[in-house]
Amino acid sequence: MMIIPNLERIAYTVECFLNALRLEDGSRRTELEASLVRWFSKDIRHKDDYMIYQASPATITCYAQGRPLKVYSIPPTPQEKTLWCDGSKLSIIDSRAFAYNKKLVMLGTAGLLLTLPGALAANQNSYGVGVEQRSSNNNNNNNNNNNNNG
Repeated sequence: MMIIPNLERIAYTVECFLNALRLEDGSRRTELEASLVRWFSKDIRHKDDYMIYQASPATITCYAQGRPLKVYSIPPTPQEKTLWCDGSKLSIIDSRAFAYNKKLVMLGTAGLLLTLPGALAANQNSYGVGVEQRSSNNNNNNNNNNNNNG
């Protein structure tokens, strides 16, 4: 039986993965998302299972213990990079290393951060001040308070 916070994390990560593909919202995406969440949330799933998006042809392939288990054909998307997801994390991977010898070489999440629902809003307060600027203002206030109290 899947614990609810784990299921929520999986659903959120799958949504981020599909957002990174810039896959259009609609009933087909909803069905795909539900199917991927169900696959990642199965009790019998191995901890090393993952899915890969490849642009040519536009497919998402679920891998169980390193072997392709299920392939989903999707409409072409603007995403040209090869993406990897294990249900809790996502990353861009080296497409050549994967294509030639199925080696997973993680390249990071650069460029994928805007795919996270609410990511931009989380970095701003209600006045539109970014996190970095807000924290430096707090440091200035702390320094002023220390100077006044010392």
